[in-house]
Amino acid sequence: DDHPVVNVTWNDAVAMAGWLSGREGRRYRLPTEAEWEYACRAGSRARHHAGDDPRVLARIANVFDLDAAPLWPQWQAQALPARDGFAFTAPVGSFAPNAFGLHDMHGNVWEWVSDWYDENYYARSPQDDPQGPVAGSARVRRGGSWHTWPFYARASFRNWNTPQTRYPLLGFRLVLEAAPQ
Repeated sequence: DDHPVVNVTWNDAVAMAGWLSGREGRRYRLPTEAEWEYACRAGSRARHHAGDDPRVLARIANVFDLDAAPLWPQWQAQALPARDGFAFTAPVGSFAPNAFGLHDMHGNVWEWVSDWYDENYYARSPQDDPQGPVAGSARVRRGGSWHTWPFYARASFRNWNTPQTRYPLLGFRLVLEAAPQ
């Protein structure tokens, strides 16, 4: 019950946001990619909210490390040289939060965001509050997972899949919009 939900498509995540919005009478949604990165960084300009050195992930993230490496010997060289006690998902909140109090922004499971993927979008996007491309064939996911090499768990790393993709590394995080004043 305390592990993240996985094996959900982008469509499943959007449906959950709609269901929860209807049930509670408040608006839930997937974050935009820009909102997700802002929340992940929590005021930091470093690669990870706790610094640039990938070794900081040992205390803030469940990523591919020495506990998971024996299960995938072909990738052992990419493992974080630390042990977090988890070869797969960890209970939510097992690692230190960022400065905004958010847990698991790096690692544990990739998180769907609302944006379509466009490799060059940020070269031409609005500087303030970009909302992502209006169309595309793949959706963005952010944050890395328990099977992610440290390099890919950076706050700025962008990955993508079709909206129908589901697998054990992929979940979501919802935004609850503030009530109107």
